[in-house]
Formats: sequence, structure tokens, C-alpha cells
Amino acid sequence: MKKKSADKNVSPDIVVAGGGWAGLAAAVKLTSAGYKPRLIEASPTLGGRARSITIDNKQLDNGQHIFLGGYKNTLELLHLLQLRESDLFLRKPLKLTVRNQSNNFQIKAARLPSPFHMVFALAFAKGLNINDKWIISQCWLKMLACRFKLEPDITVLDYLTQHKQSDYIIKVFWEPLCLGALNTLTNLASMQVFLTVLQKSFTGSNRNSNILLAKKCLGDILPIPATNYIRSGNGIVTTNERLKNISIQDNAVHKIETNKNNLKVQHLILATPFQQTLSLLLSAHIETEVITQLQKYSQEPIVTLYLQYPAVIQIKDDMLGLTDTLTQWLIDRKSCGQPGLIAAIVSARGPHMNMDKTTLTQAIISEIKTQFPQWPDPEASYLIREKNATFACFNEINHQRPKSGNIGHNIWLAGDYLDTSLPATIEGAVSSGLECATKLIQAIEEY
Repeated sequence: MKKKSADKNVSPDIVVAGGGWAGLAAAVKLTSAGYKPRLIEASPTLGGRARSITIDNKQLDNGQHIFLGGYKNTLELLHLLQLRESDLFLRKPLKLTVRNQSNNFQIKAARLPSPFHMVFALAFAKGLNINDKWIISQCWLKMLACRFKLEPDITVLDYLTQHKQSDYIIKVFWEPLCLGALNTLTNLASMQVFLTVLQKSFTGSNRNSNILLAKKCLGDILPIPATNYIRSGNGIVTTNERLKNISIQDNAVHKIETNKNNLKVQHLILATPFQQTLSLLLSAHIETEVITQLQKYSQEPIVTLYLQYPAVIQIKDDMLGLTDTLTQWLIDRKSCGQPGLIAAIVSARGPHMNMDKTTLTQAIISEIKTQFPQWPDPEASYLIREKNATFACFNEINHQRPKSGNIGHNIWLAGDYLDTSLPATIEGAVSSGLECATKLIQAIEEY
């Protein structure tokens, strides 16, 4: 059919269900193209699993998210909203310190062109002997040789073992990176997805490996600016509105039922978590292979314990990894204007999920006291457990991930669980939302 431009004055009825970063990205992209989407979010707050919350009058994020310089789609989306990176983030060269029982491992990227910035980082890494550095470099050369592609996929641990990485190297170098990026244990995690993360973070421009420390809480970075942008284009954004049912007529979505409205729909973007997406497709009796794919998914938790110390308490370089402890990362929130607030992170599944709140809180505080005996006791603590924080990034996961875009009946999918090649990250969510909206715009304008 001959391509023609859509009449933007008669915008089709487009509903985006889900106000996480994927749904927000899709709605912003549609708005930028002149459409007027309606975005509905079931919870009171936009942002999904990367949102801001208020506890005891203190604004916190529901989990500690680290942005990377390689988050190209996220940065492009923020640029589309006319937001300046320097107002949102403190950009710093990669510097990771991981402390174990015997010593500290530290790697720091040099201010050199790629790939010399990482060659320098490994050559001068602390806590590794010459043999360790040689073993890591040989593994890295293997990754470069295969162009970061692996077929068939295997677990991260199996791959590292095959390439003769020692237990010590895995513990202080590879495992913290894997847990931080994939939120999945190395004996379960997909090496192919891990390779993609390594490629995007440590190859190309040396800026890709930069750490972007947020200067604001998550809600102020995207959800609030995106809402204002969508509304300025005469789109609609509502919270506390849950999608309950999808009605199909003449082989296309016809209307939807929410807890507040019955809405006429010509195009529906499901930017809901995969569990809700699966439930909605099943209840609507929609026949699609996506249902079979989503039924194979499982979830991983993340625990974040915020500890408020006196403002003078700081972590050097803002981040510290820990091994042989329940706590995996400590992150200083001073860049967010919250001096003395330390976020302790426990990623992925484990026995900690069976601990009660008091036991888990005290266990983490005790570990921190061991690492920093000079610190006083925290003045306050705030424990956040996201039991369904991410999809489990098991090996072979890429073979069962649906594509973003149209699954038939003018129903479209967006979400970090889709086939972005990335794990469940903000960049994955934004990428899927932008891709989904781009495909929808093309379909409308070609009709």
C-alpha cells in the first residue's frame, strides 16, 4: 500500500498501558511524532520498577539504579525531552573497587581513547597479580575474537571456567559485574547477555564505560518530565488506572476496560511487566506464540537497604563492592543531594529472601560495621524488597524473548523483558519502548 502521512489532527486512539520507563519512552516518542497517546498506570506513581517513593517524608528510589555512558537510547530520550545530561548526572570514568577478606581489588579506566582506556585499566588494576591479569586478558581476547557472540549459549560460570578464570578472579571481577548487570547468579546467568553488556560498556567510545551518578531521584529524571511532555502535546497520563480486560472485534483491539473507564482503542501498547502481559493476553483469549514464550519466564528479586548516617559519612568514589558477604554493593547517595545516605544492595535469589525485616536489616548493618568500624550506628533504615525486580536472565533466554512491536490485533509490546539483547535494565526498557513506538508510527503512516 502506498505510504502516506497520517493526519495528526485526527490522532488515532492509542493507549499505552504501563507507566514504567518502557511505556514512558513509547508515549514520548509518539508525542514527538505528533500523536496524542493516553498512558495509564496501575500504581499511584510512574516509573515502574525504577520509580521514586516516599518513606517517612524521605524521597527514595525503589532500588539503586546505576546509569552507564553506554546507555545511548536513554540519553537520547532525555535529550528529546530537552533535558541536559549535566543537570541529571555526574559523569565519571569507570572506577570499581571490590573488597574481600584479604585485600581490595580495584580497576580504573584511564582517560585515553578506546580500547587503550581499558588496556590501561587492566594493566594497572590493583589486587591482581601478573598471572591474573594475563588470564583475564586472554579471556577478553576470546570475547573480541568471537565478536561477543556465543552459540549455543551457556552460563556465565561455565564460560569463565572453560576459559580458566580462577575462583578469585571470578569472585572479585566477573561476579560483581554479572550480578550488577544481570541480577542473576553466575551459575544460572546467560553468557550471551553478559557478553552484550560487556560489549556495549567496554568497547567503542571510552565514554561508554563511564559511570553516570544520578543527581536526582528517578522520578525527577524521566517520569515527571515525560508526563509534562506528553500532556503538552495533548496526550493524557493517568495513575491508579489498571487495565483489566481487552476486547477484540473484527480481529483487532476494539476497546479496553480499566478500573475507571471503558476506552475505545485502535492501537494498544502493553508496556506492562511480563506477568501482567501474560495474564491480559490469556484472559482476552488471544492466540499468539508470545504466551508460550512468557510462560517460560521467571523472576529475580533485589533488596535495597537505605541507611541514614550523619552527613559526614561517605564512601570513597561513591561505590564499593563486597565479596564473602550478604551485601554486594554499597552506594553513596551524596550525588543525589542526600549526604550520609548509603544504599546497600543484595541482588538475585538467595536465603536472604526468607529473612524477616529485622533480621535482614541487622545482618547488613553488621556487615557494614565490620567493613567500617569507625562509622556510628545508622540513624534510620529503610528496607525495600522488590521480589519481582527483574526477569531471570538464564542462559538461552534470548531464544525465548518475544520481539517488541505488533503481535497481531493492533496490540503492541514494550518492556525490558523483550528481545533487546540486554538484561532487565533501564536502557533495555527505554530501547524497547522507542522501538515499539517507531514501528507503530511506521505502521500508521503506511496505512
